[in-house]
Amino acid sequence: PINGIDDDNDGYIDNYYGWDFMDNDNTPETDESSHGIHVSGIAAAATNNSKGVASVGYNTQFMPIRVANGSAVIYGYEGIVYAADMGCDIINCSWGGFGYSKFEEDVINYATYNKDALVVAAAGNQNENQLYYPAAYENCLAVASINYLDNKSSFTNHGYWVDISATGEGIFSTWKD
Repeated sequence: PINGIDDDNDGYIDNYYGWDFMDNDNTPETDESSHGIHVSGIAAAATNNSKGVASVGYNTQFMPIRVANGSAVIYGYEGIVYAADMGCDIINCSWGGFGYSKFEEDVINYATYNKDALVVAAAGNQNENQLYYPAAYENCLAVASINYLDNKSSFTNHGYWVDISATGEGIFSTWKD
């Protein structure tokens, strides 16, 4: 129940609807536009309801987890561990950078090996041919962008470490922008 008590003893009070690491509460909502919100709407929008868009998943559930303040991802690692510990099958990381981190790689490996989760991350939008993390870690599915003609988007990062490409231009989602 939503009653101000950690009834399930998971360390979070009333986290039925996800968790907001920025405000340390159970309302992972924001008025800020983000890549993560956009991707969530693509993956898990209600389908066949005559409203807005239909998702690529049918009857998909998602758990909102807020780890950023604007474009500054502050609690990304905590968000991955939280999602894995809560039983999420797929964990989306719509963020990254060019710096390797052993700790970050360990977090990805924890979610993958210990919790059997698929961690998916954006390849980045700098049009660079260099490793971009967390997407470039071995146990992370790296997604680059293509346009509607199935050509590489002009902005997407690329390289041998990219696992898959998906349309990343002109995509409708549930976000109001």
